[in-house]
Amino acid sequence: MMKALITRKLVGTLIRHGMAVAGGWMVAEGYASAETWDVATGGAVALGSVALSAAEKHFRYSFQ
Repeated sequence: MMKALITRKLVGTLIRHGMAVAGGWMVAEGYASAETWDVATGGAVALGSVALSAAEKHFRYSFQ
């Protein structure tokens, strides 16, 4: 249980920071606007949360 919590926090943080770096670069280069990237980051964080939740449940119930 604790491993899953730590993993979720770590991966969630990596997703958010990775998206922030990618977004900063894309906005600086003119590939995207700040508003567009805010939406993309929100979607990626939400998708990552769902994926981590599904993976946690899969691992929790498949090894019992």
